[in-house]
Amino acid sequence: LVHLIIIDEIHLLHDERGPVLEGIISRTIRKTEQTGVPVRLVGLSATLPNYRDVASFLRVDLARGLFHFDGSYRPCPLQQEFIGVTEKKAIKQLKTMNDVCYEKVIEQVGTKKQQMLIFVHSRKETAKTAKYIRDKALELETIGKILRTDGASREILDQEVDTVTNKDLKDLIPYGIGIHHAGMMVADRTSVEDLFADGTLQVLVCTATLAWGVNLPAHTVVIKGTQVYSPEKGSWVELSAQDTLQMLGRAGRPQYDTYGEGIIITSQAEVMYYLSLMNQQLPIESQLVGSLADLLNAEIVIGNVRNRVEAADWLGYTYLFVRMLRSPGLYGVGAEYENDEALIQKRIDLVHSAATLLEKSSLIKYDKKTGKIQATDLGRIAAHYYINHSSMSTYNRHLQPGMNSIELFRLFALSDEFKYIPIRQDEKAELGRLLGLVPIPIKESVDDPHAKMNVLLQIWISRLKLDGMALVSDMSYVSQLVIGGQGNFGDVQNDRKESVGNTDSSAAIPFHAKRGDH
Repeated sequence: LVHLIIIDEIHLLHDERGPVLEGIISRTIRKTEQTGVPVRLVGLSATLPNYRDVASFLRVDLARGLFHFDGSYRPCPLQQEFIGVTEKKAIKQLKTMNDVCYEKVIEQVGTKKQQMLIFVHSRKETAKTAKYIRDKALELETIGKILRTDGASREILDQEVDTVTNKDLKDLIPYGIGIHHAGMMVADRTSVEDLFADGTLQVLVCTATLAWGVNLPAHTVVIKGTQVYSPEKGSWVELSAQDTLQMLGRAGRPQYDTYGEGIIITSQAEVMYYLSLMNQQLPIESQLVGSLADLLNAEIVIGNVRNRVEAADWLGYTYLFVRMLRSPGLYGVGAEYENDEALIQKRIDLVHSAATLLEKSSLIKYDKKTGKIQATDLGRIAAHYYINHSSMSTYNRHLQPGMNSIELFRLFALSDEFKYIPIRQDEKAELGRLLGLVPIPIKESVDDPHAKMNVLLQIWISRLKLDGMALVSDMSYVSQLVIGGQGNFGDVQNDRKESVGNTDSSAAIPFHAKRGDH
């Protein structure tokens, strides 16, 4: 039995993966109260403004179990600088940001003799940014301000060039500049971390992986640009508050510095947002509503919820419930619920809406009069393979015996998880090339989003090479989803042939893919 669950970075409740955390925690607390078997929950976070709300969610004894450390506990105070770029065109904006990065490197590394971390938002951008700084320093003959000139450092760098395998890293290390991202070999990443930790490398251009997974501080941290591509939304979005604070948290080395410096380079229009973010942190909100139907299905399948009343009771254990009580207007709790202090009717209404969706998708049987809820074989399949109710409904409607490979790929491309991934103008040439390379012919044209998904699915399976940052980012999202979804077609088909299909009584919390750095 599990008696201790430690949730690090619990502020990810605010993230698209937040519903998974809510599902795990609420199930654990409810089960503990029902069985009397104690399970200790520990939540940790360095960026949690409304920590009392999260404490309430975890059922923490505020007098004995809540520990809050404010900014005064930070070993190195943080000086912040916000730089707004006025250029509107993407190419000019990128050049301006690169120029600012170069100027800050010369100022911090060259003049102040301080190390610097520069955070960018894709794997390719690490090398591009690092090479821009190096090339400009060579052009202006300022490379000596970046590169340590003592013989020992030069010898170490020369030795490392022979041992690292990453081509870009080999090209940059001799100039005292490194790169770091999750796509590099572990040995290369370790070498870079060691070289930066001992001061041999003065500048490190990296992705957020380093902020979350590696304790490698520097006196100065620069966040170059604040927009990241979201495959889930099919567009560029602003950095989350948590990511921003996590990166800036790497500024300042307690053993060497009396303060750290954090610099955010963003568009002029977003400067005020980040000023507000850093000075009055926004509360962590629940993201459960968007995934309520799928999480409810998991509870039904495992047997934790058998009727509408039990479902409403389960909802009372979620972070959503805590936040509905604290900020009713934000969660659509209107005047009709003002005399319902425990929000019982609101919870019943939410459950009814979710159960109706699941019934429409054939994942449950739902008696609206009695409130009785029963799992179906399709519901069990959905829970077992982490497939959302909309995609399961699509498969159930369109999957037919004897479908060939072309038809199966077309059907999988219709999955609800892919609906926000658009065709961008700058991708069409690359997609057109790939359409001719994939092993299974695609009927749709390059302008059809379903053709793009079909291409990415086949590219992933065939291990063909991709170019283009957005396509690579989309591919990562697709690959995470296809791993969970590829096994369910057979079970859906078997469910139609047999009166009893998948009878596995276990159910997992529905998985929500998260884009990593690329």
